[in-house]
Amino acid sequence: MKSLVLAFFFIITFLDSYFYGQGLEKYQFFFEPLIVPSILVYYLLSTKKRDPLILLGFLFVWVGDLLLLIELSPVFLQWAVFCYWLMQLCFIGVYRNYWKQYSSKAHLLGLLFWGSYLVVFLNHVYSSLGDMKVHGLVYGVTLSAFGSLAIMKLLRKVSRKHIYLVLGLLVFSVRDVFLTYNKKYFNEDVFTFSIPILHGIVFFIIIKALLYFEQGKVSSYDQRSYIKI
Repeated sequence: MKSLVLAFFFIITFLDSYFYGQGLEKYQFFFEPLIVPSILVYYLLSTKKRDPLILLGFLFVWVGDLLLLIELSPVFLQWAVFCYWLMQLCFIGVYRNYWKQYSSKAHLLGLLFWGSYLVVFLNHVYSSLGDMKVHGLVYGVTLSAFGSLAIMKLLRKVSRKHIYLVLGLLVFSVRDVFLTYNKKYFNEDVFTFSIPILHGIVFFIIIKALLYFEQGKVSSYDQRSYIKI
């Protein structure tokens, strides 16, 4: 069943990307609203916990996608970014459950990496953001903080779940950069095919990482229970 869901997800993601790249945005209304729900179905089939924060994250990113798809006025873009920011907060809340023996000094090194990336980007586009300056700054700082936590955890312990999370957050930020350039710097769709593909597949990678974290926690709990018995 999960294989069928994944096949459906990849098909609609690439179709959405194709129509966006071809300038046939009207056809995106048939496919883009299905991308996040298809990942949600995969998550529900894969998890034993069904974390409320992850479910809220799905809701916020889906609403953000719809607002960007419709975008009848600049306000829609502002609310879309706000929804994506709430999604980040939800996933940070989930990730907090897996923080153990974290080094604040190590976190500063991670923050330096993501902070430098953010400063260079904002230095280039900040003047073009207009009424989105506060939104962009808050969103970027939150994503950088989340990324710095994830990357330093990866450096402390290399594992599949940490690699997935860092990769997902890093490429998700690249998608945000492309979208920002389109909306505020170039004022036209210079980056086309890549945005829907990055958005859909990278969101799936982040969910996959959170599933790996959940499975690891369940396995550890089962091992402790076995030892007690």
